[in-house]
Amino acid sequence: MHTRCSTKCCLTVHGAGEGLCYFKHLQASRASAHEFEVSSALSVSAKLHALDDGKQIHAFIVKNNIVMDVAAWNSLINFYFKCGSVCDAEKVLDEMSERDVYTWTVLVNGYALNGNLREAMDCFDKMPWRNTVSWNSVISACQREGCDEMAMQMFNRMRREAEVPNNLTFVAVLKACSCLLVLENGEGIHGCMVKSWWTKDVLAGCTLMDMYAKCGDDVSDVWTAFGDIENKNVVSWSILLASYAQNGKIVEAEGIFCGMVERNVVSWNVMIAGYVQNGLQDKAFRLFGDMVRINVKPNTFTLTSLMSGCSNPRYAKIGESFHGYVIQVGLETEISICNSMITMYGEQGNVGHARLVFDMMPLYDVVSWTAMVAGYVSNGDLFEAHRMFDSMPEKNLIAWNTMMFGYLQNGKNIAVDNPHKLHDLFISVDDALMFFHEMETSDVKPDHFSYNCALSACASVGAVELTRTTHCKALKRGFESDVGVRNALITAYGKCGCIREAEKIFSGMNSPDRISWNALLTGYSQNGRGNEALDFYEVMQKSRIEPNHVTFISLLSACSYIGEVKKGQCFFDEMVNTHGISPTKEHYACMVDLLGRAGLLSEAEAIIRKMPIKPDAAVWGALIGACKMHENPTIGRRAANQIFTLEPDNSAAHITLAKTFAAARMWDDVAEVRTILKEKKLLKEPGCSWIEIRNQKHAFLSCGITHLQNNLIQETLSCLYCNMKDRLCTTF
Repeated sequence: MHTRCSTKCCLTVHGAGEGLCYFKHLQASRASAHEFEVSSALSVSAKLHALDDGKQIHAFIVKNNIVMDVAAWNSLINFYFKCGSVCDAEKVLDEMSERDVYTWTVLVNGYALNGNLREAMDCFDKMPWRNTVSWNSVISACQREGCDEMAMQMFNRMRREAEVPNNLTFVAVLKACSCLLVLENGEGIHGCMVKSWWTKDVLAGCTLMDMYAKCGDDVSDVWTAFGDIENKNVVSWSILLASYAQNGKIVEAEGIFCGMVERNVVSWNVMIAGYVQNGLQDKAFRLFGDMVRINVKPNTFTLTSLMSGCSNPRYAKIGESFHGYVIQVGLETEISICNSMITMYGEQGNVGHARLVFDMMPLYDVVSWTAMVAGYVSNGDLFEAHRMFDSMPEKNLIAWNTMMFGYLQNGKNIAVDNPHKLHDLFISVDDALMFFHEMETSDVKPDHFSYNCALSACASVGAVELTRTTHCKALKRGFESDVGVRNALITAYGKCGCIREAEKIFSGMNSPDRISWNALLTGYSQNGRGNEALDFYEVMQKSRIEPNHVTFISLLSACSYIGEVKKGQCFFDEMVNTHGISPTKEHYACMVDLLGRAGLLSEAEAIIRKMPIKPDAAVWGALIGACKMHENPTIGRRAANQIFTLEPDNSAAHITLAKTFAAARMWDDVAEVRTILKEKKLLKEPGCSWIEIRNQKHAFLSCGITHLQNNLIQETLSCLYCNMKDRLCTTF
């Protein structure tokens, strides 16, 4: 007995290599060998994945004709499986003359561990008899290999065959349920646990709590599961704490944290992460200080949570202090922490610091590269983002989507900053679509976000054929039921003028959300279908969909198109008084446009003067546009002066003012404005148009010569001109 204990101790403490030496010495000094030493040596070799040492033990057994019992054979098979040598495990199995239930269990676990789930299931089905351990093995194997539905099926089969589950059974099947995010299944398993009293077990109880936290949205279920556990430990308390913190119940989470008798680093991390997720960064920083003062050692998760809370530029100094702390404790080469610092600096707008952290890293992973790409994109440096993207040794889905989103957002920013720079918008959108097409031909397959970006790009330039093509691709990829993709399709078809196709998409949705309703409402408004927009809003109200600020922008625009001034004013009042929505500059611009189109220019100007927020050039621009329409140079001059105060070099406002004066035959004033344009060297942005042929978009600037087929276009135009001239001469 003493010898066996010594063997086990040596193998455990000194590892497989030294343990093997001791094993050989032990066998050389005795005539016979115990199976115990064999099993112990193989067990340690398996834990260390020491294949060579284990093979030496196997060779020693064969050479010395050591007689092994079934347990020793099982240890040998288990060793080979854990070292990834399936063929050797199968050879040993063939040599076995006797097998027990544990042999089959080892086979099930071994095959599953090496990714051979089918062989594992075959072994399970061939078992002459099964017990709870073997059932647990196959359920755990399915769950571990990501076959969560199969794990659920095996659990149901276990119950049908009247095998009694234990705590480990429930742990495995609840983990599968958590991955599937199906609350109903979890509730059924909970019922089984109640009947068999396993809700009292701390391991099964904690897994049940975790399931409710991931699958449900009611923290009371987590609390109930917690209350049933008899011997609560720090893990159960931490899961309860995380559930409340992640659901925004931060006051209750604070109470739980303060009431914990025992806390570990996980508990502190959960509370810090909870504060950050709920926008309470200052509390998170103070809690970190408390943590350090009582000598609880922060880990990588602590620091990554804190840095994610420093993404706002106003926390830049605190973020730098955390960076200093990381260097102080020697974690500056930890990849996950470096990735968090890159993300933090990028979101703060300090992409230079982010690049310094990146360049100092000894090793990179795909997250490091993606974080750097995202940093450049968020700071509008698409050139460097593209360079970084091209340098990536491995491009993941997030990197592709980030680049697509970057070019798409750049195009939208161009449209907002200067609506006349349509050619630049076209180029940015074209780059976004180029990335989408390149991603389709790569090993990375687009997800719902990719299709949303592609459809938004198509919508930005009204590319109807590309929208239809992208729609077909989304259907083939199985995204026809994705609400986000359907919303993007409604928006794209609406902006392309295909309102009936947008209606079909909306009608085919089982549960359209508010975004879906707003997308179709906006489509009606943008296509001049004001009456249909107002009728659709009535249906929206009957469906009890709460409107938001986007809803009312569309309604006010619709009223403007059809000249419904009173209805527009009623909608504005409803927005403020009934729904409590504060008007934005966009809402005021819509109201100015509504009144201006109706010729109520004084009322439109009065609304601007009474705005609680400072009007921008777009609001005054709506007024000066109406003044041109109704030939009112007096109010037009006042509106233009306000724009010139905000944007002195706004060429569009100067030109609109000149046209307003021209409509009123005020030629001296027209000349004065043109002189200012000339002195300031303000040029009218060239017009831009595009056509779509065979899914290819062709953009043209007025007087432009940049098109790739410009020579052919000019030759064709010359031929057409000559033909027209000849026909004209023949006619006369």
